Amino acid sequence: MGNGPVRSAGLPVAHFSSTLPHSSSLRTSRTSMISRPLLYSLVAVLALAIGGALAWWELDTGGPATLRLSAGTSGGTYAVFGEVLARSLDPSDVADIVSMPSAGASQNAKRIHDGEADLGLIQGDTPVAGNVTVMARLFPEAFHLVAREGAGIESVHDLRGKTVGLMPPGAGSNGLFDRLLAHYEVPHDSLTIIHGSLSDHAESIRKGEIDAFFMVVALGNQTIQDIIKSTPTQLVAIDQAEAMALFDPALEAKMVPVGTYSGDRPVPNRPIPVVSVRSLLAVGRQVPEATVEAVTRALFERRQAMVRQLPQAAFITAPTEEERLAFGVHPGADRYYRQDDPIFIVEYAEPLALGVTALALLASGLWQARIWLANARKNRADHYNLEIVELVSRIEEAKSDSEYDQIRLDLFALFERVIVDLDLDRIEEKSLLSFSFAWQAAASTLNHRQLLLRSDRTTRAPEPLPVV
Repeated sequence: MGNGPVRSAGLPVAHFSSTLPHSSSLRTSRTSMISRPLLYSLVAVLALAIGGALAWWELDTGGPATLRLSAGTSGGTYAVFGEVLARSLDPSDVADIVSMPSAGASQNAKRIHDGEADLGLIQGDTPVAGNVTVMARLFPEAFHLVAREGAGIESVHDLRGKTVGLMPPGAGSNGLFDRLLAHYEVPHDSLTIIHGSLSDHAESIRKGEIDAFFMVVALGNQTIQDIIKSTPTQLVAIDQAEAMALFDPALEAKMVPVGTYSGDRPVPNRPIPVVSVRSLLAVGRQVPEATVEAVTRALFERRQAMVRQLPQAAFITAPTEEERLAFGVHPGADRYYRQDDPIFIVEYAEPLALGVTALALLASGLWQARIWLANARKNRADHYNLEIVELVSRIEEAKSDSEYDQIRLDLFALFERVIVDLDLDRIEEKSLLSFSFAWQAAASTLNHRQLLLRSDRTTRAPEPLPVV
């Protein structure tokens, strides 16, 4: 074997070398072979990380939550509602509800704000902090001013000089009683106040130690009924209920029918007006949305079972727009309320159809305007082309340099007008292209005819006379 250059299958060296892959191609191929497994590995690691995070989140939630409900005093509707709600929940959603006794709405709102409770019953006029929202409207509660017969209390004005029992400090009823006295202009220091539970007041009014007691509770409350039936008492009318409701949107005037609490000895013995305020189920903003949605679902989808245990549960409804503005609705509850809302296209079908029609008309108008503008541009361009034809006719008819010079001036003036119209979008660029061809043809014809004229003139010039 010699030391000459190597050939392969008779191919020239140059041709053979051109068929070899370039070194950069080899590097690219090698890099892609390395990057693909690396990419797959990264995707697998990312998937594992996401799966681990989801698993950790599931473990961190600790399964169904146990909620703390700040209810009310023993014997009140709040306490009974808490027990009924706990029995109505699905254990897979909420493990349990621990009901805590409280003085009433004000203490419930404070407990939720301080993180001592997750849920609580408040009233429509209860002041709350920013981290307290509402879940649902519950039942209406009425002002109950229960007076001992023979105490001489026929109206709120008669409370002067009397001994009145109120709920423990922190109860929402106490604040409403102060507003009741303020409306009737009865000085607070003109009567004696004794704080205690409902059972304490039942015993005190039976013994004659108090003349009346005041409590805001749902109409038909069993404890109130037992007190009225066992002790000679009467429900006092709030005859200015409509006037109180007129100046406070949280309050409402209601009529209590004859015999609501007793039919044997009718209590009340006539239809009487009272003031009503709506109770609300409040929830801390920090409670998970899924948990709040589950409780809200139980309130509405198991309401019939709750009504059999607590008739007032029949009044449960979604918060009103005023309550949404005043308290805010928890996102979990709001998600339940909006689950049946129509999708955007269905809800706004008519406005969308009107908008589409308007857009179609607008598009049609714009299209017609575009066509009109295009026709106007074309007509203007055609007019310029006709002027070129006219100038060509003048070129053919011209007989002198002065005529050709004038045509040249007109030709350039025409070109200047076309350029100005192009800048003003009066003609299109494609029209300018066709005009340019015609203009150049006219200019060439003009130059050619003028050269012929000058050449012919030179040919016809007389020969010079011979010099003598």
